Amino acid sequence: MQAAELREQLKNVHAYATSPFEKDDLFALDLDGLARNLEFLIASGLKVINVGGGTGEAEALAPEEFEALAQVGLEVSGGRALIIPTLPGNLAVARGLIPHYERLGARVVLAMPPLIRNQTPEDLEGVFAYYARLGEAGNLALMPYNTQAWTADFLVRLAEIETIIGIKDPCYDPHPLFRAIRRLGDRFVWIGNKRHDPGVLHFRYQAGIEGFTSGFVNFAPEYELELHRAALRQDWPRMVEIQEQLAPLERLRLAHGDAMLKAALDLIGLVGGKVRPPRRDLSPEVRAAVGAELRRLGLEVR
Repeated sequence: MQAAELREQLKNVHAYATSPFEKDDLFALDLDGLARNLEFLIASGLKVINVGGGTGEAEALAPEEFEALAQVGLEVSGGRALIIPTLPGNLAVARGLIPHYERLGARVVLAMPPLIRNQTPEDLEGVFAYYARLGEAGNLALMPYNTQAWTADFLVRLAEIETIIGIKDPCYDPHPLFRAIRRLGDRFVWIGNKRHDPGVLHFRYQAGIEGFTSGFVNFAPEYELELHRAALRQDWPRMVEIQEQLAPLERLRLAHGDAMLKAALDLIGLVGGKVRPPRRDLSPEVRAAVGAELRRLGLEVR
């Protein structure tokens, strides 16, 4: 089992950082911009930050870019926050990244699920074998991301892989996750997704999740951190209140994807920039709507 200290660190808000690209070259990472954004998150009190995940446009990144994001994240953090690099859902690429991440000093990684021609494998034994092979490739703790509607039985099966420390679940169908929590207890650290429209995050904490992932935290950290603090206090009305405040931004995010997050970063003076296709950048009208919502929340828009 993994160290108790690492498990406790994971029970928090997980910031999912965007991946900024150079203004004049969409195929070059803006690592200085990333460092600036990460410094803002750490100074704001974030203790867990993922780089290169779905919010970081994982599907559009090259293997060497995953490593570069991890290196900058770990260097900027200097131990002030837990940096979680990402393993894409390709066995050869993911296995090849593990020793690089270990050399850089990473302790835990987000392990994206494998796909076959963009489909969930019909036989989940192949998915189990995928994670088992990753577990054998090094000493990094793994946190699989369940985007494949895994059953409670399969989550129980994953508990056989000792290097898996936690599960990230989007909670689209929460029932299998919560059944697994009842069966496995504290074998895993349970990290859920939040959804502010409708605001149901408090129900997910009541059911057993111990932290949640966030993209909004990139530009509105205090709101998301207060949600977690309220959950620890079991102040469910306060959680509902915060989620109602964030709901209009949630609708913009659902409609326009991660380009909305990057636009918000630009608007508050951090580094957002453009997204790589097939994602699409915001129109001027939507960008103005994002700015209006940020002002409503009391954020300074430049």
